[in-house]
Amino acid sequence: MLGVYAFFRLERIGGGGLPSADVLSVERLPKPADLPQFGGAGEAHRIRRLRRLDGEPAAVEEIWLDVSRAERLKRQDLSESLYLHYRLALGFSIVRAEDHVAVAPAPDWAPLEFRPPPGTVVGFIERIAWAGDGASAEYSRSWFDPGAARYVTRFR
Repeated sequence: MLGVYAFFRLERIGGGGLPSADVLSVERLPKPADLPQFGGAGEAHRIRRLRRLDGEPAAVEEIWLDVSRAERLKRQDLSESLYLHYRLALGFSIVRAEDHVAVAPAPDWAPLEFRPPPGTVVGFIERIAWAGDGASAEYSRSWFDPGAARYVTRFR
């Protein structure tokens, strides 16, 4: 079994950093046309979060979970590790993910604590994640502050 943050790739510039998350909103919505194909339903839960490393704002995330994985999703029920929540509360595990890293403007919905103002070019990660049954379950977009964090992958 993978660790709680095995798929989390952001670190402080100097390395490490304990991840935490503040849930900003959870909404069930029709999937926008600009999202890639994932899951089988026409709707998804959109989860927006502020991510911190050692308590310092580092990124904002927009996670789309296909409604076939959860009919209802409540903000107060979510843990800081969504993948742990998926496993313990929703009964499935994320076993594989594909990330695409680029740059993009910071979103206009980001809280003021996320230091780059909306429209500022920041690091950007798009991810599709697959469950143990082989089906794609989640799509996410993350915007990270390059003055606070780096995307890091290690191979062993």
